[in-house]
Amino acid sequence: MGSGIRFILKNLKPYKIRISLAVIFSLVSSLALVLLPGSLKTIASYIETNLKGNLSFDDVKGSILFFAAALILYFVCNLLQGILMSDSTVRLGSDLRRRIDEKIDSLTLSYIDKQSEGDLQSRMINDVDTLTTSLSTSIGSAASNLLLVVFCLVLMFRTNVAMSVALLVSTMIGFAFSSIAISISQPEFVKQQGQLGALYGLVNETLNGHLVVKAFNCEDDVREQFNDKNNELYKSSMMSRFLSDLMQPLTVLSSNLSYIAVCITGAVLRVKHGSAFSIGDIVAFILYANLFTSPISGLIQTASALQPSAACADRIAELLEGPDMERKAEKPEKPARIRGDVSFRNVSFGYVEGQTILKDLSAEVKQGQKIAIVGKTGAGKSTMVNLLMRFYDVRSGEICLDGIPITEYTDEELHNAIGMVLQDVWTFEGTIKENILYGREDVSDGELDRVLKATGLSWLISTLPEGVNTVLSEQSGISAGQLQLMTIARAMIRNTPVLILDEATSNVDTRTEKLIQEAIDNLTKGRTSFVIAHRLSTIQNADQIFVMESGNVKEIGSHEELLKKGGLYAEIYNSQFEKDDEE
Repeated sequence: MGSGIRFILKNLKPYKIRISLAVIFSLVSSLALVLLPGSLKTIASYIETNLKGNLSFDDVKGSILFFAAALILYFVCNLLQGILMSDSTVRLGSDLRRRIDEKIDSLTLSYIDKQSEGDLQSRMINDVDTLTTSLSTSIGSAASNLLLVVFCLVLMFRTNVAMSVALLVSTMIGFAFSSIAISISQPEFVKQQGQLGALYGLVNETLNGHLVVKAFNCEDDVREQFNDKNNELYKSSMMSRFLSDLMQPLTVLSSNLSYIAVCITGAVLRVKHGSAFSIGDIVAFILYANLFTSPISGLIQTASALQPSAACADRIAELLEGPDMERKAEKPEKPARIRGDVSFRNVSFGYVEGQTILKDLSAEVKQGQKIAIVGKTGAGKSTMVNLLMRFYDVRSGEICLDGIPITEYTDEELHNAIGMVLQDVWTFEGTIKENILYGREDVSDGELDRVLKATGLSWLISTLPEGVNTVLSEQSGISAGQLQLMTIARAMIRNTPVLILDEATSNVDTRTEKLIQEAIDNLTKGRTSFVIAHRLSTIQNADQIFVMESGNVKEIGSHEELLKKGGLYAEIYNSQFEKDDEE
């Protein structure tokens, strides 16, 4: 809980002026509230003294007006304090979400790979919302209650020491039990937030793979997984809530003990001292008991409310302190225009420590060459291009672009030089035009039309009522293959000197594949391009074919050269040829 509280205090610093003003208003409202018993004491004592005589409103008019003014002042200051705290915590939530969004962009992919999408979403949305909602009420009430306790103690001891001691001792008994319950419940709140993130992750995965779940009749399995995680969340939530809910009866017990202590002590003092200890004193102390025990109860409730906030703060802090990608400063002697020469020099890499995928890989690619990368599953084909994009950093060796290590380029420079189409289609809910021009703003309509024709999308666009302004959604009726064409168009329109196609034709039919191949052949002329393919019929015109096995390039050559060699490439090619014949 300590680290979470430190994180909260650190991130509230930018709003210290607003929070300071809120504390000042809390101070004034608390002062106004503790002055009320004094006025009532005066009124009650006057009534007691003149009960059998003539009561005159004019005699207590000042006390009544003072009482009314204190109430109004309390209400106004309390309202302003609430507005300031709400504004501060809303700004804090917005700032944390922005920082998390920026942090996710800078985190290493190895870190993100270990997190579930649902858990990251939970930290950004649920944890931030829980934190700010709790702080909105907790900080203001904590400051107000703390000041109220101090003021009450001063005025109580000025009024009567014996009754003050009795009230203080009885209150502390309940407070001690509450403190024990708080310390026990904190680990359960931490566990609850972690299990909530795990449940978010499962729901997110299930929704993304809903069609697969239905197609394989796995609804019962998924439902069982959901029930297991939901039950775990239920147990931790029940335990944390049970311990947290103990605060209310404990504070009620403390309040009742306080009233009993005040009544007994007041009765004894009244009997012993007679009129020296007035009814007004007892009335005032009954109000003091309420004013003292209520903020104590409020402080206990605040501590209880801060427990889930602290757990959320710990999870947010863990994400914000995650490892960033190391990026060197821009090197001034880099060329103004990147040609596209790529070199892999003794590159070794593994996603997991102790497990090597690429082993001392070396390869040279000249500007404008079309390189096909083939090999069996797990040979390291996608890993090779992931390293080129610097999604991951090599363990040893180096990768150079135009003779300069890619570590000397900024991310923006590197990614502006390399266009990429992944096997997994990614589009967002926006128009077709917005999806294709993603990351580009300076594209003319003529250039867009040229790319649409080159990718075979012109016919599709002509059939849509809204054309390129059609919004992509599940209701738009666009197939997975057509979405793949859009991602290819997105990479083509960037006009980068280096192009990567990772199984770019995997989601299209044979006829569309041929059209795409023709377009790719035209658009890759003069560019360095890397094509990862399992269907070898699509890469026969490559300038060079890298045949990978066990993390290294075993064969290099053209299609004809490799077939004549009769090695691994010939084996893979002939096996596919045999399958095509069987089909």
